[in-house]
Amino acid sequence: MRTRVRAALLGVGASAAVLIAACGGQEPPAKPPAPPAPPKDPPLLAQIASACARISACTRAHDVPRFREPGACVDWWLSEPDAARKADPLRTCLAEATTCEKVSVCMQGGGDSRAAAFCSQRQGVVSGCDGDRLVSCGEDDAHPSSVIDCAKIGASCREVKSAGGLVVRACWSPQKCPAGAPESRCDGPGAVVSCRDGAFERVVCRPGTTCEEGKDEAGEIVAACELPGRRRCEARGARHCEEDRLVECDRTGLTSKARVTDCVGFGLRCAGVGPRAGCYVPTNVECDKELLPKCEGESVVFCAAGRLAKVSCSGIGLGACDPSAKGPMAACVPAPNAIVAPASTPASPK
Repeated sequence: MRTRVRAALLGVGASAAVLIAACGGQEPPAKPPAPPAPPKDPPLLAQIASACARISACTRAHDVPRFREPGACVDWWLSEPDAARKADPLRTCLAEATTCEKVSVCMQGGGDSRAAAFCSQRQGVVSGCDGDRLVSCGEDDAHPSSVIDCAKIGASCREVKSAGGLVVRACWSPQKCPAGAPESRCDGPGAVVSCRDGAFERVVCRPGTTCEEGKDEAGEIVAACELPGRRRCEARGARHCEEDRLVECDRTGLTSKARVTDCVGFGLRCAGVGPRAGCYVPTNVECDKELLPKCEGESVVFCAAGRLAKVSCSGIGLGACDPSAKGPMAACVPAPNAIVAPASTPASPK
């Protein structure tokens, strides 16, 4: 009898608990949503850092600073408009270059073995047609090599002798550059088309800029990739961030040109003020441009877009890390018996 009463009371208690909950009694608090995972460094950054460690190891005193210092090399690489491509021929070429001779071949052709062979077989030739590819062979660091596939822009590569006897090598397209065409015009909002004596060129505007047309002092139509509002640079070398785009002022003589780098396209963000403005890793920035490369054991350590990059010299086929290889800067040394060749300015990807 007592057991039945107890069971009945327990049943009443359970029903009351359910009734209280149904009438607005306290319930266990809901679990807060899991915080989003912090953004990771783009895998591309480590690949570029490794390539720049190779380039730095093979430079000489007269080579430009952006290749002698691997952190500056990373910044240069990120400023190239097509460098975010998954299949970058220069990066692929350098990943397999274990001697400075091979590094030099990669740099001379921008990773394009066909362009490198073309230039090596024509010493002293500034440019030429390799089929429908216009190849400009860099004479020095101030004149970088380049490859333009004329067929991809609806043109053909030709060599034409002018009235004065000068041979002009360029992409040609009578359809895109008919008689009377302006020297420059917009091809939609995203590209500038140039026509000079029949030579045709098409330049894609960088993210954050659009093609704008106007008239010069002679009343001729001119076009250029402009910042919003046609803002101009004020001081050469000035840098600042506009959201996640880095805007740099490249001023030559009386003209000025804004160079825009889309940091977010690499999985990075734009941060910093003045000279330190640049593309940086999305979280936990560890360093800036002031950090000089140093050795940690047999690895070279430098700042790559705000991340401390540690590249094993032996792991990329080079010799030991030398703390004074580049004066105050450390670098991997070429592997024993490697042929040391100066690094050239690579071809810009087109």
